[in-house]
Amino acid sequence: MKQKRKKRHQKKSWIGKGLFLLFLIGIIASMAFLFKREIINTLGPFLDQWNILGEKKEIVLYFSDREGEYLIGEKRGISKRDKVNEEAKEAVIELIKGPKEKLTPTLPSRTKLLTFQLDEKGVAKVNFSRALSKDHPGGSSAEIMTTYSIVNSLTLNFPQIKRVQILIEGRAIETIAGHLSLKQPLSSNPDLVRRQ
Repeated sequence: MKQKRKKRHQKKSWIGKGLFLLFLIGIIASMAFLFKREIINTLGPFLDQWNILGEKKEIVLYFSDREGEYLIGEKRGISKRDKVNEEAKEAVIELIKGPKEKLTPTLPSRTKLLTFQLDEKGVAKVNFSRALSKDHPGGSSAEIMTTYSIVNSLTLNFPQIKRVQILIEGRAIETIAGHLSLKQPLSSNPDLVRRQ
């Protein structure tokens, strides 16, 4: 009699442990799904070392020099994908993260890329959060550096992108900080790029 009770108790104990384990796995899977982007951003550099995230494509992102007069290229690896849209989006996200070398960031750190579209004419519509203009330091040089950091990084890395239209919260804007007109899509300006 005692052995039967003991077996029943052990069986209940194992069922309870199994259910708890399933519950724990469910929570971990949910958290991984919800915070996928943050996990990839955090673990990305470590995974890159062993080439776990797949094939890479090398691009050049353009950041400001210390004086805010020229853009200087910095090489960066992004995931190689089938669609230029996906690669270009990743390039903009990397641009927002800022330089790894001794250069000056060109976009405010709280800026978010909301959407990215490329039409058949080669015009990329890059839609940013309000922080792009709200947190911008101002000044004509800084505004030129911000604008052409985006435009040159896209047009000089992706031949399919001919011009860039900068949007904020889905709307075309006149300017980021009051100095440079953004009413029309812009082409690259290689004259602003200084070779190191």
